[in-house]
Amino acid sequence: MINPKRVDCTYPDKYLAGVGVALKLVQALCRRTSRESWLPGFIKLAAIGTLADVVPLVGENRVIAKVGLDLLSRGPHKVGLRALLEVSGLTGKTIDSYHIGFMVAPRVNAAGRMSTPDIAARLLLASDESMAEEARTLAQQLDGENVRRQEEEAEILAAAKKIVQSDPEVGARSVLVVAGDGWHRGVIGIVASKLVDAFHRPAIVLSLEDGVAHGSCRSIPHFDMLAALEECASFFIRFGGHKQAAGLTMEAARVREFRSAINDRADLLLGPEQLMPRLRIDSDLGFRGITAQVAAGIASLAPFGAGNPRPVFAARRVEVIDGPRKLKERHLKMALRQDGRVFRAVAWRSAEKQDQISENRTAIDVAFSLEQNQYNGETYVELTLADIRPTQS
Repeated sequence: MINPKRVDCTYPDKYLAGVGVALKLVQALCRRTSRESWLPGFIKLAAIGTLADVVPLVGENRVIAKVGLDLLSRGPHKVGLRALLEVSGLTGKTIDSYHIGFMVAPRVNAAGRMSTPDIAARLLLASDESMAEEARTLAQQLDGENVRRQEEEAEILAAAKKIVQSDPEVGARSVLVVAGDGWHRGVIGIVASKLVDAFHRPAIVLSLEDGVAHGSCRSIPHFDMLAALEECASFFIRFGGHKQAAGLTMEAARVREFRSAINDRADLLLGPEQLMPRLRIDSDLGFRGITAQVAAGIASLAPFGAGNPRPVFAARRVEVIDGPRKLKERHLKMALRQDGRVFRAVAWRSAEKQDQISENRTAIDVAFSLEQNQYNGETYVELTLADIRPTQS
């Protein structure tokens, strides 16, 4: 049994993702068989898995992610990985943790969520150039499954939000427990995560089928989801997980009773302070202080993710001089000016703030991170907005 978290294991890095543990076994086998030259190919896959698994990007996880991203950006790749990057629109690009988390990993995971993980396994194992056509077909299958996953997810999320907003028995409680007939079990975990983002409350999403409820749970930092489920263990056929994410199976007829029981526990632990979303600002940074050198210095801290978040800055009394315009009906794009300096800015998944920004365009405060982007061979700095508010008088 190879597990760094075993009490009798002296391995110094206890936070390896599962794929990182597999990589250490591969590394040992490569050394024993004098095949060290094979290792870079495995590190690329381990980097994808490490970033997708959202483990803390410290210690060896950080090394695996950083080295793997460099190798993914440089190439060359075996035919299967090449087809995956191509269908993700990343051929020839400098690949970072965002690309893995939002473009590569969702396609790989969509296979297991929507049909069978065999599609992804076959693609990632494809290494012979004679398999190029098969690899392209498999990559396109993954892309199609991901589109189907997005459609299912959007439909279930809309239904779940409607329940939260229209049913006081659900929406007025500290833990959101929503259920629907035949909701696709492959996406209810993502829906639970998005409910947490939208309402900043723990969320449990249940798919009802043949009298059984299959649930996926996501939480907030102040609420130990697994401990709460353990208090309600008598409701479940089975359950398991950890503080922030868990799964359960129970009789569908007991959902309402369970909703009441877990909220009785949550009401003892969660008050208004714990249910208020917070954004950590690392420092104020006016537009005059944003230089190519500052952006490059921040980029050197990458890869960003759990345990190593991208720094967030604040600029006060900023003017909107162009936009905001919607991108794909979900995002906002605009140009901002302060002290005579202008930067392009994007606010992801913030389309609902368009009117608020337009009404206060002469003076807003922005929380943002810095991104280095390239266009026609030129590198420029762009702001990714984490939050926006009207400037206080």
